[in-house]
Amino acid sequence: MNKPRKLRGCMLFLLIPILLLVAFVLYSQWMAHTPAILGEDGQPLPGSIASLEKVKLGGVDQWLILRGQDVDKPVLLFLSGGPGASEAARVLRFNNELEKHFVVVIWEQRGCGKSYPSINPKSDLTIDQYVSDVIELSEMLSARFDEQKIYLVGHSWGTIIGLLAAQERPDLYHAYAGTAQMVDVQETDQMIYELVLEHSRQTGDVDFVKTLETQGPPPYFGKSPIQPYATLFGREYQLFEAPNIQDPEYRRDGDILQLMLKQPEYGWLDRIYYLLGLMNTFNVVYPQLQEMDFRVDATRLDLPVYIVLGRHDMNNPSSIPEEYFSLLEAPKKELIFFENSGHGMIWEEASLFHHLMVETILPETYR
Repeated sequence: MNKPRKLRGCMLFLLIPILLLVAFVLYSQWMAHTPAILGEDGQPLPGSIASLEKVKLGGVDQWLILRGQDVDKPVLLFLSGGPGASEAARVLRFNNELEKHFVVVIWEQRGCGKSYPSINPKSDLTIDQYVSDVIELSEMLSARFDEQKIYLVGHSWGTIIGLLAAQERPDLYHAYAGTAQMVDVQETDQMIYELVLEHSRQTGDVDFVKTLETQGPPPYFGKSPIQPYATLFGREYQLFEAPNIQDPEYRRDGDILQLMLKQPEYGWLDRIYYLLGLMNTFNVVYPQLQEMDFRVDATRLDLPVYIVLGRHDMNNPSSIPEEYFSLLEAPKKELIFFENSGHGMIWEEASLFHHLMVETILPETYR
């Protein structure tokens, strides 16, 4: 007679913490927000915008973070690196100076961060669909803020879909800024492989030499290509990027996972989505990039183009984007090196990036 009662008691004992955890996660999702932009009086600044919004792009729900001190300022659309990642937390932490001069729009791409549920169907995770999403979002933002054109800024993977969108619809953009501009993914990754392999041989790291020789040079395919890529890119960052981070603020606060865990725009379900996107979206999208070479496919862009490279960027060695820049035809083009940073130059040297956007690109292109 007591066994059923004890069983019900055990089930209730287990159910209560599960329900509390679910309630906590749902509450964190409901509380997710982007903080208001405040004036000197501590109140929301009149005419500013600070919103977290869900929009429909390509038939699926995707999220935007919009921030600016004046809704009448030019619109800047930021495309995160990845694929499968969101760099919103770094932009919010290190690039908030741009909010004085632009309406900054950070797009959580399909299959990434808050937009992770849009990963399904995976058959839609194509380069063409991402580019279509960029163009649709650009048109949406132009109409909403009554601007004929907007600014397009991409970082790393974001430069791939950004450049393709600018190539297809130059009429939508005042200018395109490609930071850590990718050109040929396969050749770049093979350069990284040789660089890391040679360093490992010279330093006598026999175990890692064996690891690299076992997995072989890129590209990697299969069920989970992120594993060998993470092994390669992680060691590249450890050897060549991290030691060259000079900015103490970025060195202290630049870890993307720690920033993501703190950002108020994310609830706890979003944080799980972020981690899932890093794995699952990358595995679908990255293999599609192996035939890409902008030196062949995108040698003319009919808008002003600014290519920004970090001098110490070994995740995207400069020789390939420099070669691309020499081949590129555009009404106006400029190649800018940030001398004291690597792949994350727009955060490592944030003030230099802000100066470039506000003092050079804006006055040269805003019409």
